[in-house]
Amino acid sequence: MSTAFSADTIGLRHSVEEMRRLPGMARTLVTDFLDREGRYTEWPGWTDDYALKVRPAYERDNQRCVDFGDALHDALDALVSATLANLDAIEKARNDSLDTIADHSWRTAGASGDDGESGRR
Repeated sequence: MSTAFSADTIGLRHSVEEMRRLPGMARTLVTDFLDREGRYTEWPGWTDDYALKVRPAYERDNQRCVDFGDALHDALDALVSATLANLDAIEKARNDSLDTIADHSWRTAGASGDDGESGRR
């Protein structure tokens, strides 16, 4: 098993920036649903016996839709946060490794006759 890993941090950061829009889209979904649902609350016959009978189920179903949209927003927001935390950890590991390599090169440059540039020109 290899102990090396690689990651496209630029691509991952771009993806995170794209993902940041998703929670807002879920929030807009809920807002639009509530706006549209409000237009249909008072339909012809909405106070008759049948309407009064089905109204509680109708309102429960609408609340479930809103609850689902809110849960979707929260899940997407958490996904963005977790992905950003992973990206930060990857970048920290990369930067720490580069710092260690640079420090080692600087400390060993005089001992081996190397100029400490690790083959760079």
